[in-house]
Amino acid sequence: MELSATTHPYNPLEHRDTSVFRDPIHGLIPVYEWELALIDTEAFQRLRRIHQLSMTYYVYHGAEHTRFGHSIGAMHIAGRIMDHLRGYEPLHSLSEEMFFEKRALVRMVALLHDLGHGCFSHVGEGASIYPQIEDPATGGFDSGHEVYTRKIIKEKLSDTIEKYWPQYDMVNQILKVHSQGSYDSFRFFDDIISGQLDCDKMDYLLRDSHYCGVQYGVYDLDKLIHSLRIAKIAGNNVLAISQNGIQAVEGFVLARYWMFIQVYFHKDRRLFDYYLTGFIKQYLLLEQSKTGQYPIDVNDYIALDDGIILGKIQYYAGKKDAEDTRQISYYAKKLYYRMHHKVAFDPPYVHLNPEDIDQKEAYNRISFVKKNIGKYIATHKWEKLDVYVDLAKGSSTKHFFEIKAYDDELDRNYDPEKLTEKESPAIPVISKLSKEETIIPEPIQDYSFTLRSISDRKINILRIYAEENIFDDVKERCTHWFSEEYTAKKKKIAEKKLSLQTKKRELDLLAEEISRDETELSEDELDY
Repeated sequence: MELSATTHPYNPLEHRDTSVFRDPIHGLIPVYEWELALIDTEAFQRLRRIHQLSMTYYVYHGAEHTRFGHSIGAMHIAGRIMDHLRGYEPLHSLSEEMFFEKRALVRMVALLHDLGHGCFSHVGEGASIYPQIEDPATGGFDSGHEVYTRKIIKEKLSDTIEKYWPQYDMVNQILKVHSQGSYDSFRFFDDIISGQLDCDKMDYLLRDSHYCGVQYGVYDLDKLIHSLRIAKIAGNNVLAISQNGIQAVEGFVLARYWMFIQVYFHKDRRLFDYYLTGFIKQYLLLEQSKTGQYPIDVNDYIALDDGIILGKIQYYAGKKDAEDTRQISYYAKKLYYRMHHKVAFDPPYVHLNPEDIDQKEAYNRISFVKKNIGKYIATHKWEKLDVYVDLAKGSSTKHFFEIKAYDDELDRNYDPEKLTEKESPAIPVISKLSKEETIIPEPIQDYSFTLRSISDRKINILRIYAEENIFDDVKERCTHWFSEEYTAKKKKIAEKKLSLQTKKRELDLLAEEISRDETELSEDELDY
């Protein structure tokens, strides 16, 4: 819509009609005119060609869903959360126009939050596949799909956003919330987008469960949203939970834990991510940036999608080995023909808490195996590509986390440059006994034995994969390192410690004897 000199600026408050998207998870989703305009952009339509769960469809064949549907679902949930929180301060006292603007802001951030994902979503994020680029939200340099998201919003979508929200500085507001840069009254907007109870997780757990054909990620979404509250901590309004919603949060956290164990950390899915990372890095090196990293230019970046990569996998899988393409062809064949490694060693999962002696011992045991196999590969006949060592790590839920908080006792001018680090409960609970004017939120672990027992534990899943020709050898050696050799070394260490303690006692006795002898020989003060 072109605006002439006599045309009044577009007023979103006068255009509240919606289109409707039919979603398999949430049913009918209302979509506003400006949201539809963003969805119709090239950058957003690309998400139709970015798989939500990488190549998990090789394991759970229904997992063909994409970031497109997830982004719309996250937007819908963000809107529901805002509608519910309208009954609580600071949203309750806002005018209708102001609330509608804030609601639209949070919905747009949720809609656009995954725009910057690379091919096959999270593949390659730990392998330096993303270059350092300037972050339009901060002016600094950073890497990862999040900074690409903000770069795409700034460079490709600003005109669309400003067309519908010409007087609201909406682009900068979106960048601030997406980069977790809010503070003070509306700090909880950041929590809705990315936190322990965010719209992202609320959607992807249900969506991933649905498309994978599992029930692990199912939880009570309605009760969880209904239980959300706003609490003031260290000068910031943050997302909290009512005491009545503790069981809903337990179900949500456990659903995420089960999905990690059964789906996201599935042994074959992790292996295909490894192949994909290697392939994409080689492809970028040979045909794109020549650096093994994604292109910095936004237009070049969004031109890449899963379809491009799948076509290249097919091409290189059928290509005869040559010196310069041997490695990329290796990964391509693994992916195209599913000729993958087999799991040779898969010890019990470790849920590490440094204060838990048994779990610390279990972690030390798998670390010993990981160190030994690295040494063996470096000095023996196994080829590096014949063995893959994978240590999947994650965390169940946090007890506390650090947030930026304003301390109004330092400066009542609310200078954002004077933000200080304060500790806050990761999931604050508002007690039934709290009076509104004296609410002191407490960690959910104070109320939930279930969450207290799993909080702050690091999930560590070690798997060692091997090609068929060395499978038995790898399995035998890893099992030996894990059991006999580790136990033997522990026994030797214990014996040496005992010997050291014995020698220390002998030395202490000897020192006491020397001290007594010296005392007998020392001068006493003579009494004349």
